[in-house]
Amino acid sequence: MKFLVLCALFGAVFAHTWMSCPWSFDVDPGRPADTVGPCENENVWHGVKYPNEYKAGDRMKVGWTSNNHAGGWVRIALAPYGQHKTHKAFDDNVMKITCYGHDQRPGQTVYGDCKHPCNARAGCEYQAYEEDNARFDTTVKIPHNLADGDYVLQIKSAMSSHPHFYYSCARVKVTGGNPSMKCPQNKLIVVPGCLKGTAVELKKYTENSKPAQFCYREDGPGYIDADMYRVPKNVQCDPRITCAVSIDGKGCKGQHKMADITNDWKPEQICGEVKPAPAPTCDDGVKNQGEERIDCGGPCVACPVTMPPTTPADRVYSKFEFNKIAYASEGYINGNAIVHVRHAVKRWRMTLFFDRKVEISQHWGGKLVSVNEFKTVYVFENKSWNGRVPAGGKVNVGFEGKFPTGAVDTPVLMGKDFVEP
Repeated sequence: MKFLVLCALFGAVFAHTWMSCPWSFDVDPGRPADTVGPCENENVWHGVKYPNEYKAGDRMKVGWTSNNHAGGWVRIALAPYGQHKTHKAFDDNVMKITCYGHDQRPGQTVYGDCKHPCNARAGCEYQAYEEDNARFDTTVKIPHNLADGDYVLQIKSAMSSHPHFYYSCARVKVTGGNPSMKCPQNKLIVVPGCLKGTAVELKKYTENSKPAQFCYREDGPGYIDADMYRVPKNVQCDPRITCAVSIDGKGCKGQHKMADITNDWKPEQICGEVKPAPAPTCDDGVKNQGEERIDCGGPCVACPVTMPPTTPADRVYSKFEFNKIAYASEGYINGNAIVHVRHAVKRWRMTLFFDRKVEISQHWGGKLVSVNEFKTVYVFENKSWNGRVPAGGKVNVGFEGKFPTGAVDTPVLMGKDFVEP
């Protein structure tokens, strides 16, 4: 009975989202959502009365209200004001795709729903690292090659179990750019691994989406999040808006700084000095500044592809195959190691060494005997029935597991070994 009541409550409260940072076309906290797009109507009475003014090179906080929902992605795009009334204008000028967000605290996200504010980030706080992408906000960099004028920032998202997209826009005035700069269009849009929505697939976000020809450096293309550690100009904006949209209004008011939002139409916090996060480096243990993996690739040294052979020439196997099915956005991997045995063995031990953490949830074909503390090295031994392998025979060990999302690639087998102990 309690479960049915909970479902009814989730369905009764605002089943939509909109942009709350920067101030959108309609800042009414009780406003409807827009499922037609590309933007909601510019409401004459409830439209933004507060300026969204930025200089080229500024970072801007972009946030949206959870409205008790979790999972999915958000596409962010920017088009000139006046050209913003067609979907194509935004499809051709995508800045990034990020996670919609979910409450990461144990037991707080269930079946695509959570209790607003769902642990969303408060005003005076901001996303400083790419991996910290589940708190209903992000930041973007105002490109350096924009002409002075007004632009429209759009978010597009289909969160939780909603089968269609919601659209929301904000008008932004930009100055100080250099429109004579030309930057080539990127070939792809990097998409982080996120808690998925249950109705709209990721490919629906990326189809027809083209990276914009924006310059994120003063002297060239750059990367939109290379300086994500910098404090955004509108850091005071609080995308959570109000507890009026929560299914648990009383509990919402007790959440971090929610009681300090005094104006639902202009939700923000009073900030003291907001210090920037440390500038990223190639040895800080964090995947940032456009790195392919932690501290390698992009501006850092190239990521290793494989390790030098460590097995002797008289090894007991002639061939070691490793096949996998893996999805970077979902953090899922299904692996299969096949060893071709050179001469007969009575028992065996297999070692797999991955380039990053892999949490194996189930395995077959062997007995797991040890895992290192970083969950990168797994050692398997034969079971009672498959220790004896004739010359020319095969040993097959398979597994299924998860790995951290956020990278554009999937785990690589850095080292491997098969011995007769």
